[in-house]
Amino acid sequence: MFTQNLRRPIIFLLIEDAECLTDSNASEIRDLRSSENAMVFGVYKPVAQRVKPVPGVFPEDARVIRQFPENPLNTLTPLTCHPPEFVPTMKLTKERMEGMKINTDGFLWPEEEKLFQHIFRLNEKVLAFEESDRGTFREDYFSPYIIPTISHVPWVDKNIPIPP
Repeated sequence: MFTQNLRRPIIFLLIEDAECLTDSNASEIRDLRSSENAMVFGVYKPVAQRVKPVPGVFPEDARVIRQFPENPLNTLTPLTCHPPEFVPTMKLTKERMEGMKINTDGFLWPEEEKLFQHIFRLNEKVLAFEESDRGTFREDYFSPYIIPTISHVPWVDKNIPIPP
């Protein structure tokens, strides 16, 4: 039974080899945490750190206005039936394209893979590989986001006195 002072993380096991879950090798099941076939991720957030919503009226100046000044589908570049071979650019290099792992499992045909690469090359301005590449939404489509907060006095538990 869980008590208030006992804190346990939620554990997820990712197991590559399903054979190790049979009853015949129960000793291997006990050693899953140290196995190279499994990874354990702990997730825990104490109740004291929970964000509590406060009832109130949402300010009108914080409302996001969404509008479409033009139809975005009108500006799309038409795609060809036979996409060209990938040609690296300054932003979309061969290493970055390989890092996206487009067809690692071989599900796509080679022409479909080339089409993905062609679409990424046509729209390379929307990709952010570095922090300096990051941008914002256009203000003619979305008004700036304002996150409303309330005035409050933050509190902190006093430190436990430790004798010298």
